[in-house]
Amino acid sequence: WLLPHDDRADRTGDCRPAPMTLITLPYPQRKADIIRFVKRHHYSRRCPGVWSSAYAIERNGKLVGVTVYGPAPYPSVAKAFCRRAEDIPRHAWQARMVGAGISARELDELIAFGHHDLRERGYWWIHTLTDPKASVIEGGLLRLICPGFTGEVYHRNAYRYLGWAGRPCLSGFLIDGLPVHIRQGSVTLTHSNVESHYPQANSIRPLYTDAKQRWAYILADTPRQAAERVLLMAYHPQVWEPMHQPRLLIERFPLTLQPNS
Repeated sequence: WLLPHDDRADRTGDCRPAPMTLITLPYPQRKADIIRFVKRHHYSRRCPGVWSSAYAIERNGKLVGVTVYGPAPYPSVAKAFCRRAEDIPRHAWQARMVGAGISARELDELIAFGHHDLRERGYWWIHTLTDPKASVIEGGLLRLICPGFTGEVYHRNAYRYLGWAGRPCLSGFLIDGLPVHIRQGSVTLTHSNVESHYPQANSIRPLYTDAKQRWAYILADTPRQAAERVLLMAYHPQVWEPMHQPRLLIERFPLTLQPNS
């Protein structure tokens, strides 16, 4: 779904892609457009309702790529990430990254564009999760509309790999053979209420997701500054390998830089 070239060349012989425009969309600017685009192209068919800033690629006046950043989905996520409570406002969460017919190069430009703006606005870290099994969803019962982003994208863009985190958790239900996500608008399905929301169902079976991979990008102006901000994370960066990723490591004791490091 990340096209290596503009497929119009196959039809017209013109290999020149339409020019793209990188734009910043602070919340709630073009909120409806962003939500509609993400719901159409993201495999979950969902989009967070609130964010701090979105960065987008437009081509011919239409959105073709979006990255959305905001506070962590749960306060405990930022609290666990930052060693010091006063640094929590400098933690940014990447809630969505979605593309439709853009190249890997264009995606990288969009990521760098967002990083520059967030750094200028005083953020120190970007934190996100990836699913190493992003080629399928719901245990292989439903093929993705488009693949989710895996570690290759973040590794290529100089994110620090932090390790596996979390545990298998309820992601939805298989209801009469069809996968249904736990979040249905304002309703969150649980083991205790799913039958009341689907009283006519003949069979209901829970579906679970696996643990996710954590990634962080360090927003800094100098190598020294980047090293200091790494030390202010509770998580320890690790070597990432496509076929073997270790578990998340949490530093329990403070680290200090050497005077000339």
